Order: sequence, then structure tokens, then C-alpha cells
Amino acid sequence: MLTTQTTTAAIEFVSKVYEAIDSKDEQGFANCLTENCTFVFANSDPVIGRANAAAASQNFLNQLAGIKHHLINVWAFEDVIVSQISVTYTRKDGSTLTIPAVTIWKLQDRLIDECRIYIDISPLFER
Repeated sequence: MLTTQTTTAAIEFVSKVYEAIDSKDEQGFANCLTENCTFVFANSDPVIGRANAAAASQNFLNQLAGIKHHLINVWAFEDVIVSQISVTYTRKDGSTLTIPAVTIWKLQDRLIDECRIYIDISPLFER
């Protein structure tokens, strides 16, 4: 378990994870997760396991033309990283929408063991 997390290390890790997601790199994202992680996106049911979490993320990303995470704040507390972000989604028709979000990651052995993403994506599909 990571017992001391510097802000710089947390920002580097968060940036690495978001770069993998933004480039739709399912394996890069999976490499940031523990084997038996818990992944909760918005109001979806929890997904258990690295492969399942990466697949769920990829299934969502396949509905989009693009995604870009903009880091606003990062807080590190022992084995927890909280990030405040805004996410710009590019729909398949080329239109974009930016939505605020917060993620809470509980780490184990420097990997995400619990991933909770708090975001309201309903406006993304209200067209």
C-alpha cells in the first residue's frame, strides 16, 4: 500500500492515467489498475477486475469520437488520490461538451484498487 504520496507523484500518476484514457489506450489504462479492482463510473453498477474495468471503459469510449481530461486539482492522502477535472467529450458528429467531474482512487501497490468517478454524463446523450 502506498503510505506516503507526494503531490508531484500524484499529479504524474493522474496525468499518466488520463493520457491513457484520452488516447483510448485500453491496455495502458488497465496497467494502472490492480487485478481485482473495483471500477464505478457515474451511476453505473460497479465493475470488478482489471480486464472488466478496462473493457467497460473502452465500451464507453467507443461511443465517442474523442475525450480529453483537463486537470484542475489533485489531492493526495496516504493511499488515496482525489482529482478535480473537467472532461471534454467529442461526439461522433463532431460536437463537443465539457463536464466537471471528480475521481477518487484508492491505491494498492501504486495501482488503482478502487476507482470512483463522480460525473453527470446525461447531457452528453441528450440530443
